[in-house]
Amino acid sequence: MSPDGMHESARLTYSSEDGIAARKEIFRLLGTYDATPEETERSLGLFLRGSLLARFLAVAGVYQRIVGIPGDILDVGTWRGQTAVLCENLRAIYEPLNFTRRVVAFDTFDGYAGFKGGESHSDAHADGTYAVGGAPYASWLRRLLTLHESSNAMGHVTGKHTVIEGDARITIPAHFANHAGALVALAFLDLNSLEATRSALDTIWPRVAPGGAVAFWQLTRRELQGEAQAYLEVIVGSGGHRLESVPTYPGLCIAIKS
Repeated sequence: MSPDGMHESARLTYSSEDGIAARKEIFRLLGTYDATPEETERSLGLFLRGSLLARFLAVAGVYQRIVGIPGDILDVGTWRGQTAVLCENLRAIYEPLNFTRRVVAFDTFDGYAGFKGGESHSDAHADGTYAVGGAPYASWLRRLLTLHESSNAMGHVTGKHTVIEGDARITIPAHFANHAGALVALAFLDLNSLEATRSALDTIWPRVAPGGAVAFWQLTRRELQGEAQAYLEVIVGSGGHRLESVPTYPGLCIAIKS
């Protein structure tokens, strides 16, 4: 939480004051929606603002690219787990019979780690920001993912997701040490610091299957250079790939392995 009481994520916006006010009013209306719980649950699209829908469409579009490509989906720097949950639901929609597709979410759940002095030009990105409560939140996210899995098609086939708590510089190599033959179809990266992102790419990119992708949330952000530097150091010189941005959410860029 920033000194002004506003969460870090809310301070980074391109919205006008009127747009932010409208967003708050939409959210307030959700809390006062006059309907039964069953109707409310089925009506959440009424309160989904366009910019968030654009993000959902972007994740769905990237997911569709890797249907048919073997390997797991990694959400590295999952924060509150929204992308991991989306991918669990998209797996059930686009490939419900693919029980080998696993969603693996990584985070400290205690905020960012690994920033060096002068690396970030945003107060919102520093060691400790974006903390969500550590181990208790990780346990909560595991339960939420299990509930989504159970509510989806073929929900009786369980165990298609994993939440791994800890510093990704340690947990990602440990994960692959325990799963020596694991391939990666898609990895979302949102670590932001150079060292952590470079470490993740060093381990993940060699395991990305041909046609698979690594998705960067901050690759072209001027306030944060870590992802771009890590991309240039690890991927550009490692072999064939192409780099694209996602039309509905241009800030999301994907490196697709040849």
